[in-house]
Amino acid sequence: MLIWRLGATLWLFRWIFRDPKVDIRFLFLGVILPDLIDLPLGTLVFADRYSTSQLWAHSLLAATVYMTAVLLLTRRGRRRRAFMAIGVAWLFHLLLDGMWTDPEVFLWPFFGWEIASGPAPFWPLAWERAMGDPWRWVLEAVGLVYMGWLWFAAGLNDPARRRDMLESGRIPGYVDA
Repeated sequence: MLIWRLGATLWLFRWIFRDPKVDIRFLFLGVILPDLIDLPLGTLVFADRYSTSQLWAHSLLAATVYMTAVLLLTRRGRRRRAFMAIGVAWLFHLLLDGMWTDPEVFLWPFFGWEIASGPAPFWPLAWERAMGDPWRWVLEAVGLVYMGWLWFAAGLNDPARRRDMLESGRIPGYVDA
């Protein structure tokens, strides 16, 4: 559900914070970061033990430790704003995944150190899970529609504006969410 997460995170950030200076490249990194960490760990490295894509990076503790480190190790300015955007997007990822419905992962380690394993094998069943859930495709379509609207509303079909956005990370001619 990549497009859904990207679109929903961008919309949520723009709606809640209304910050035209945010670097959306860092938002996009933050929203996929929990999966970039947990997916290889849970399905490749520790596949025999976990066989799941939601491990420690999907816990509130991991996002909290990250945000605390950013606050302690950076000073005010562009660098802190970028790293905080990653943390905020990380929290949005947990929200959009509905992680509160899995308290053993979301509140890890408060319910114990063990994380339950998923149905094995993970990868052969992944396609079946994706095709068997129509809600997943509705959410992807919603994310795609929002991203498409934003593309045209910000004039990103113009190569110069698109290049400016890719270089600065800012949406040109900031458009209300």
